[in-house]
Amino acid sequence: MYDHTELFCLIDDFCIRFKPIYFKSLKDSGVIKRCRSAFLELSEIIFLATWFHLSHFKTFKHFIAFIRFYHRKDFKKLPSYQRINALVAQHALAITAFFEALLVKANHDHIHFVDSTPLTVCKNTRINRHRTFRNTAGRGKSSTGWFYGFKLHLIVNRACEIVSALVTAGNVSDVCVLFPLFQRHPIQGKLFGDRGYISKFYKDLLSIRQCEMVTRARANMPQTVFSEEDEHYMCQRNLIETVNSQLKDDLGIEHSRHRSWQGYIAHIYASLIAY
Repeated sequence: MYDHTELFCLIDDFCIRFKPIYFKSLKDSGVIKRCRSAFLELSEIIFLATWFHLSHFKTFKHFIAFIRFYHRKDFKKLPSYQRINALVAQHALAITAFFEALLVKANHDHIHFVDSTPLTVCKNTRINRHRTFRNTAGRGKSSTGWFYGFKLHLIVNRACEIVSALVTAGNVSDVCVLFPLFQRHPIQGKLFGDRGYISKFYKDLLSIRQCEMVTRARANMPQTVFSEEDEHYMCQRNLIETVNSQLKDDLGIEHSRHRSWQGYIAHIYASLIAY
């Protein structure tokens, strides 16, 4: 059985420095008025949100029941499932910050791959009845057809480590997210993508940052002649598809049981941390 002590120590070391800054910003912005002691520490909340995706439980409720029965002695006092679920959603910003801190440790080489994957929030027949993300989700089209929800945009290196990630509505074009995605964590070298990232404006903009965008040409465009190395990495672009598949199939990043935007963001970034 996998030992999660190392994971908790990593989160706890981060929270020791992050917690004072985090709660001070919440007080200054008026989100909270005072910092009261709680049964669960911030590191334990992030740990439970991440551990859920590594546990292979289908629902967070069953996972908390498992923790309450087998690991109750590892926590001072476990609140109810509803309270733990609310705390995870409440501290979605802290979960996102921990993921961004992990990206700094990624191995940045001169070869990267970019792609997006749809994250559906409901079936197409239920779009008119869906209310949770009515003001934030959008209809988009992927290689498998139309969907309603969001898009997860990723940049990974050759070791399949996530270098940059961004969540947008489903109707946002991939090429429009390319520069914001790159600006969050700048990279250098060559960035390989599909035909959806063809744009002369963004290609020139990235070249200023010493990054070359490499894509295949569309049918109505002059065909590009790649070097042997570029052709090799274009064929290796399915590495990022493997990352997307693992996030969905093994870590459960996509499901339709969300009831709030904060809980959704906490779920997404906890999945990325688990990966």
